[in-house]
Amino acid sequence: MKFIYKYAFISLGILFSCSEDYLNLAPISNRSVEGFYNNQEELNQALMGVYDGLQSTQTSVYAMLMKEQRSDNTFQQSLLYNFHSIIHFNESAENTQLYPAWSGLYESIYHCNVFLEKIEGVSFENDQVKEQMKAETKVIRSLYYFDLVRYFGGVPIVTKPLSITESLQYDRNSIEEVYATIISDLEEAAADLPQTYAPQDEGRITSLAAKALLGKVYLTKSGYPLNSGEWEKAKVLLEEVINSGQFEFFSKYSDVFDIANDNGKQYVFWVQFNSDAQGEGNPIPRIQAANNIDRNDPVLGVSSGGSPLSPIVSQDFINSFEEGDVRLAHTVQMQWLQNDGVMFYTPFSKKFVSGNSGPQNNWDINWPVIRYTDVLMMYAEVLNEIAYTPNGKAFEILNQVRERAGLDPKGTNDVPDQASFRNWILNERRFEFAFEHQRWHDLVRTDQGLSVMKNFLMEYRLDGNVTKEKYLYPIPSRVIQTNPIITQNPGFQ
Repeated sequence: MKFIYKYAFISLGILFSCSEDYLNLAPISNRSVEGFYNNQEELNQALMGVYDGLQSTQTSVYAMLMKEQRSDNTFQQSLLYNFHSIIHFNESAENTQLYPAWSGLYESIYHCNVFLEKIEGVSFENDQVKEQMKAETKVIRSLYYFDLVRYFGGVPIVTKPLSITESLQYDRNSIEEVYATIISDLEEAAADLPQTYAPQDEGRITSLAAKALLGKVYLTKSGYPLNSGEWEKAKVLLEEVINSGQFEFFSKYSDVFDIANDNGKQYVFWVQFNSDAQGEGNPIPRIQAANNIDRNDPVLGVSSGGSPLSPIVSQDFINSFEEGDVRLAHTVQMQWLQNDGVMFYTPFSKKFVSGNSGPQNNWDINWPVIRYTDVLMMYAEVLNEIAYTPNGKAFEILNQVRERAGLDPKGTNDVPDQASFRNWILNERRFEFAFEHQRWHDLVRTDQGLSVMKNFLMEYRLDGNVTKEKYLYPIPSRVIQTNPIITQNPGFQ
C-alpha cells in the first residue's frame, strides 16, 4: 500500500497561497489557518501536506536540470529554451529555473515551519507520536536546506513562519551555518523516529532514513568546498543503516526500478507517487521522454508524448559504458518513433518507465532520494578516504555493484591506490545513479566538476564557460531585487 499525500495537500493548498517575496512566503495574515491545527487528526492531515512538498521539489524540472542535466550525462546544443543556458554554463541570475528552485524550496520550508509551530499548541494522548511527527518534518526540512546549500551556497536559515516584513530582514547565512542547521535537525529527528512502520504507513521517514541522509550530508560536507574531513562521522551512520538488516541489495539491476518492488527494501528514503490520484503521479518518465515521441510508442504507452525539456543523453555517457554493462539498456532508450511515424535516434532516459501512467501521464513508480546501493557506495567511499585497503571492504562493495551490472570485478592491479579508488567510485556512481539527480553534486563535492566538464564541453567549444565559480548557481535576481541585503555569488552580476 502506498502512503498517499493527496488529501492533506488539497487542504493545505487552500491554507497556503503563494506570494512573490524573496522567500516566497506570504504574510501570516493572508493565510487563513483559523479552525485548523486543533487536534491530532488535523495535524495528521497537515503532515501529509508537508510530505507532499517532496513530490514537487525532488522531481521538478529545476531539480532535473540543476542536478543532472548540468553534467556530462546529457547535452543539448540548442538554446531554444532559456534553461539550456544552465547546461552550457552561461546562465545568469535571470534564468527562469533559478527562482522556482529558490522559491519552491522556501515555500516547502514554510509549510514545515508552520507545522512545527502549530503542533506545539496541540495536546496528544501519546507524546511520542507528537515527537515523531515533528521529527519527520525536520528531516524533510533538512533535505530542502541540503538542496539549497548545494545549489546556492550560504542561504537564509528560516526556522519559523515569517511575514513579508520579517523575511526581508534575513541575510544569507554561511555555508557552515546552513550545514550546522541541517545536522542539528537530522540528529534530533533520528532520535525520535522508528526504524520501521506498519505496511499502511510505508513511505514515512524512519530513523534509518534520517541517518542515511545525515551520512550523505557528512560525506558531502567532507568534500568541496568545506573539506571538513568528517569521514568517521559518516562511517558510523552508514554502518548503522547497513547493519540494521532492514534493506536489501537486489541481485538484478532491473528489479530496483520494477514497479512490483515499489516500497521495497532497495529504498532507504523515497518519495511516494500514485498515478490514480489526480496530480499525485511521478512526472519524471514523461519529462525525460523525448519531445515529439509518438503517442503509441511502446516505450511510454501513454496518450501523449514526451517533453521539450527532455534531457538528451550524451554520446559521451553512452560510449563510457563498459561492454556488457546491463545498466545501459535499463537506463537509455536509443531509438523511438516520432509523431510523423519516422524512427528517431536521439537517446533519452527510460529508467523509471515502469508501472501504470495516469490521466496526466504521470507514473505510479516512487522516486528514490537515497537507495540502499547509495548507502553502500557512500560507505565504500568513506572507507577509502579513511584508509585505502587493498582488496578490502570497499573493494568488495564496488565489485558487488559491478557484478550485478554484468562486469568483471576489479583488484589492486586495476585500482592500486587511494586516488585511483576515488576515480573508480566516481565513475561507478555515474552509471549506477544516472538520471537519479546525483551526477552534478557528485562532481562538485569531489572537486571534479571543473576538469570533467571542461573536457566534456571542449567538443562544443563551451569549455571556456566552465569555472569553479560555477559550482554554485547565481542567486535569482528577483531575490536580490526584493531584498537588497542579499549578496550575489561570485562570478555573477
